[in-house]
Amino acid sequence: MKSAKSYVYDSKGSGYEIVFQKDNDTNGYWRYTDGQKDDYSIVNVRMDITPKTFKFQPDRKTSLTYKKPTFSSSESPAYDSIKGNLLIAGGALGSSNSSVYNKFINLAGGKQAKIGIVPAASTKFDSSNQFKSDLIKYGVKAENIEILPISNHDFKGTSENESTWKTNMNSDKLAQKVKGLTGIWFVGGDQTLITGSLRNENGSDSKVLQAIWHTYKNGAVLGGTSAGAAIMSNTMLAGGDSYGALSYGFTNTYDDMTQQEGGPAYLEKGLGFFQYGLVDQHFDNKARLGRLIATAYEKGNKNQLSYGIDEDTAMVVNNKEKQIEVVGRGGITLVDLAKVQANDKFPSDYKNILISCITPGDKVNLTTKEIVINPAKTSTRKNEYYSEKVGPNTGLFSPHGVLSKFLAYDLVDNAQSKEIKSYAFNQNKGFELTFRKSAESNGYWAYTDGQKDDYSIVKVALDIKPIDVDIR
Repeated sequence: MKSAKSYVYDSKGSGYEIVFQKDNDTNGYWRYTDGQKDDYSIVNVRMDITPKTFKFQPDRKTSLTYKKPTFSSSESPAYDSIKGNLLIAGGALGSSNSSVYNKFINLAGGKQAKIGIVPAASTKFDSSNQFKSDLIKYGVKAENIEILPISNHDFKGTSENESTWKTNMNSDKLAQKVKGLTGIWFVGGDQTLITGSLRNENGSDSKVLQAIWHTYKNGAVLGGTSAGAAIMSNTMLAGGDSYGALSYGFTNTYDDMTQQEGGPAYLEKGLGFFQYGLVDQHFDNKARLGRLIATAYEKGNKNQLSYGIDEDTAMVVNNKEKQIEVVGRGGITLVDLAKVQANDKFPSDYKNILISCITPGDKVNLTTKEIVINPAKTSTRKNEYYSEKVGPNTGLFSPHGVLSKFLAYDLVDNAQSKEIKSYAFNQNKGFELTFRKSAESNGYWAYTDGQKDDYSIVKVALDIKPIDVDIR
């Protein structure tokens, strides 16, 4: 990529094109910090700003080639008596995130926990070693933690050829070991490598996967981050981005990690440990709302919610109570399609999607979909702090670019806003997103961690309309 564009404009269509370009002295620097959080420094990128006018009109005759998913996944068995729990992290989990680590350890039995780490999603052992080191730091005995020999590919930087581990999925010895664990953790990377390391060629569960189910049903906690979160649903999101999914639908081909960041959505059968809907991850920083909506509409159960988990955040699933809670530093976006209206003759034309955003201290009933807000928060309804007109959210020059902040500051805590808009487009095709206050909408606010604004948002209505875009 030699250049990247962004736009900013007002509600009348006057604005600017911002082009970022690599020059001869442009450079980027990267490392992991606080565990496996990407940390970049960027030097000497050139920015050009050009005045433009924008015109958005309804797309009357789409030229986009939208393909419905041909993926078919038989439902995983539903177990009413699962005694174990899930901790599903959205990726970029910080080693310093004590609330998530301590929750996982406590669910696994405390400092006496016996934990197995599944390294299969990665191509190196770095993330597995890091997670083991973190568990030890939080008090788990080193001798009670094992990186399990589960993989269908070789790892970089080792003398052993780990691709030979593929046969381990049907090892009676390893399956027996798994049955003695109280917690199992799936590291991040490529989620298809996890499923490929635990399912037989004919799609059936291997002996080790059967043992994981046995352990889970009998009280163990299963956890995972990033790819380790994606596997938790029965239908697994493995590729694509929001614009690609809304515009082009779904693809049957997958070219590993390069496809995770863009293009049409790619689905595979997940491991089905989470029985109550779809899960997506890296939700805030990778803007995956459109991808989750498209997948939930095509392949989800509209009586269930879909869950987008932010980075450095975990969704903790209590199967006995049939309840989730939020733990960590971000939030979870809930997508409810129970009342959606869609134009099946015109792809990605939706009305009345309900969006909620919850944060630590909030809970959701998995069967009734009732949202219970942290009692420390106060309602913003008829008590809004802001009262101002806001323009469309357009990207880099717009405040509150993350979805939850955009809805909180510009809509639910703004007395003058009944609806707000955002746009996503490429060349002359795109989508208008209109977020509306409904009769059920509400916002809740408190200060946390000093004076940080902490909002929860309940049942904001979202309409998505395909548009033609004219930029001059």
